[in-house]
Amino acid sequence: MVEPTRQTQRIDDEEIRKLISGLRIGSIRQLPDLAGINLSGLDLEALPLKKARLCNADLRRTRLVRANLMDADLSGADLTEADLTGADLSKSQLHGTLLRKANLNRCILTGADLRGGAASQSVNATDLTGATLEYAEASKAVMSGVDLTGASLVGADLSGVQLSGANLTGANLSHTDLRGADLGEARLGEAVFVGSDLRGAKLVNAKGRGTTFVGAKLEGAEFGGSDRDAWRIDEKIPMVGPGRFPNSILAALDQHQAWLASNGASGARAVMHGADLSYYDLTSRDLTGIDLSGSRLLGARLRGTKFKLATLSRCNLTAADLAGADLMGTILAGAVLRRASLAHARVGSIHIPDPRGGSGREQATVLIGADIRDADLRGVNLTKCVTE
Repeated sequence: MVEPTRQTQRIDDEEIRKLISGLRIGSIRQLPDLAGINLSGLDLEALPLKKARLCNADLRRTRLVRANLMDADLSGADLTEADLTGADLSKSQLHGTLLRKANLNRCILTGADLRGGAASQSVNATDLTGATLEYAEASKAVMSGVDLTGASLVGADLSGVQLSGANLTGANLSHTDLRGADLGEARLGEAVFVGSDLRGAKLVNAKGRGTTFVGAKLEGAEFGGSDRDAWRIDEKIPMVGPGRFPNSILAALDQHQAWLASNGASGARAVMHGADLSYYDLTSRDLTGIDLSGSRLLGARLRGTKFKLATLSRCNLTAADLAGADLMGTILAGAVLRRASLAHARVGSIHIPDPRGGSGREQATVLIGADIRDADLRGVNLTKCVTE
């Protein structure tokens, strides 16, 4: 692909300071034309940039967390490695925009137009290679011809999205909502659709080998002319049993068990920040007090597992099976529990033992900032949890 030429101009630092300050305090009523302006590396978090004209602007590594960019014109802009977490880009124009390795997690792209390229370089596709769009809201967005090579779209809402001719090579679309989406003639080599909902989706003439559709919902999907015979399509997601655990994981769990059995006299508490335990079978294990902060446990089997006083902050537990699990005193702040089963899980306060023999204090189940959308909460009393 031929790269568009982007010539930008850095406006005076004092002008930038006044602009940002004015936007923050609301003294600027009319946004200036920011087309072709160099705003790279700046902190523009939560700024009101609705309908801003930022076409061909340099926004590399710019922080736009929770920024309001509704109806903004970002055609041809360079947002490489920019942080757009939670930004509102609904109905925005993103023709030919560079978003390589950008963070678009939880952003809103509803109705956004990412087709083709900028007006002056119409052959250039919008580039989202290596970008993260996990749990993004992008229903009915137009993404025809977009390059999403190696991108992560786990849990995103792409229902009704136009992805015809898009490059999804190596992309992770696990547990993504693609109901009614058009992926006709898309490149899907090595793409992953584990647990995704593709009911009524069109995959006509979609090409690429090594694509995985495991545990996906495919009722009513159209596959005419596609490379379906070269794809792995299974109804059930295979679990990772103890016999397949890496030695490092087994060792940590064994040390943790010894720590629990000896009341801390031997072994060691398992601290496994950022571990990937997706689809692991940890049924009925005693993981009391474990620290799995920031870990991924997508689709993990955790039925009856003891997580008393465990730290699961910022864990991704999408579609995990926690039915009957013991979550007394568990810290789940910022965790993702979308479509997880927590049916009849135990929640509430528990005493924290005082090693000096005192009565200790109590720790409640903490769900502050947790995402429980579409979770099965039958038999769970959320009033026993700290939610705000």
